[in-house]
Amino acid sequence: MVDGRTVRLGAVEQVNVRVSRHPGATLFSVLIKDVFAGNVHGVPALWRDTVRRALPPGAAAVVGPVLASRACWMSDRLALIHDLGASDMRTIEGELAATDPGVLAEEVAAYHASAQLPPAWRPLLDDPAAFLAAYLRVVAAAWASFEPLWRQADVLMGREAERVGLAAVTGGLDGLLTGLGSGVRYENSSLRLSHACPDHLADLGRRPLVLVPLASGYTASMYGADRDDALWIGYAVPGLGRIAGRRDRNAPEAEQDGLSLVLGPVRAEILRNLRRRLTVSELADHLHVGVSTATYHCQHLEAAGLLHRERHGRQVRLHPTERGTALTHLLAAPAPPLWDSRN
Repeated sequence: MVDGRTVRLGAVEQVNVRVSRHPGATLFSVLIKDVFAGNVHGVPALWRDTVRRALPPGAAAVVGPVLASRACWMSDRLALIHDLGASDMRTIEGELAATDPGVLAEEVAAYHASAQLPPAWRPLLDDPAAFLAAYLRVVAAAWASFEPLWRQADVLMGREAERVGLAAVTGGLDGLLTGLGSGVRYENSSLRLSHACPDHLADLGRRPLVLVPLASGYTASMYGADRDDALWIGYAVPGLGRIAGRRDRNAPEAEQDGLSLVLGPVRAEILRNLRRRLTVSELADHLHVGVSTATYHCQHLEAAGLLHRERHGRQVRLHPTERGTALTHLLAAPAPPLWDSRN
């Protein structure tokens, strides 16, 4: 059923998955979700304030209403992710500077052709060149202030690329997709978008699935499902607390083996303890989380074929499947150390 929110992937083991270490996506995530829109996005206050202080007031006043918009659509050029393969902000800024203002205005007008143009977009249509120039000043100033933080996140991006690659070659992609924690939910070989977007493509088809880790906030999320060259999903890069000056207090301590890298620490710890045949309540006590949280993670592991439930009298106990046991054994080796290439 086409409802504007579902993208069918088909056989997940055949999905062409890639990782993009994309600075533009992270920067835009900071700009739209927190600095301008004021959304609760988990951006550390120091980062938000650093970017906000750097913005040129006049240019920010011009582009602010667009960035504060709550609409689900944004031009990929303005979202700084027109080129999904870009890994250097200079390239992204150069591409934005080379954009024809008239083409940008036509893109916005075409999207809103069937509905009334939101007032926030009016400055762009009235004077596309002035709007684009202001936008460039905002992006350049924001990046100049944010770049040191992005450099700190480089080691996390490398670790995440390894995690995704490992999941792809070991058949753990479905488990990884269920644990992204983004605004996109994976279930029944499909992705459910958080907002109904009528122009999205309902089938992945031959498009690659591009995962874009975001070093912007603990609950960061973005996606683009309307391009014919890729379906991309932005999500908070694991381990962000390491560079934000605090640990994630909700995550249990877990050894950093391959299982943790593929599934995340919570679900890895669940899978390790399934041999004990715990109930959900007993598992929640072990993890020091609520029963609802433990149930949520168990449901995703069950959907991925890694655990099943068996009734023993009045209790329902959790058991690993053959697939879950095999994955645990396969990925039990310790992960390589987290090196910073600058040291």
